[in-house]
Amino acid sequence: MDNIIYELNLLPGDRIVVPKSDLRVVQHHALYLGKNHQGVSLIAENKIGFGVRLVSLEEFFSTAIEITRIERFQGTSHDRKMAILMVLNKLGKPYNLINYNCQHFANEIQHGKIRSEQVDNFVAGLKAAAGVFIFFSIINTIFND
Repeated sequence: MDNIIYELNLLPGDRIVVPKSDLRVVQHHALYLGKNHQGVSLIAENKIGFGVRLVSLEEFFSTAIEITRIERFQGTSHDRKMAILMVLNKLGKPYNLINYNCQHFANEIQHGKIRSEQVDNFVAGLKAAAGVFIFFSIINTIFND
């Protein structure tokens, strides 16, 4: 399994994005941390039911159907070390779909911003749907009165 690290040229702090299901609509974001003292490659993820946790590379990829993309950590070697320390300080933080999901976590570590484009897009879609509903409700009221 370690050959995937070399094939993808993974370095600590790099983001691995994989589909959450066969539908490939929602993506799961996790961070490669490197190897621990026992030589086990570790992944940090924020997962529903667990919160922020560390898992082995093997466990992480046991359910991944494919890799959607790799997002490289932008920063120095020192920045990577600081990012790993930040991950370790986040261990156990609860998962929250709207306020702190896997993408929020990965963005916080890689960019210092707690943000999820997936949530932002969902909320924008809800607002658009509400706008269409209100528009047609007004039109219906005007033409039926």
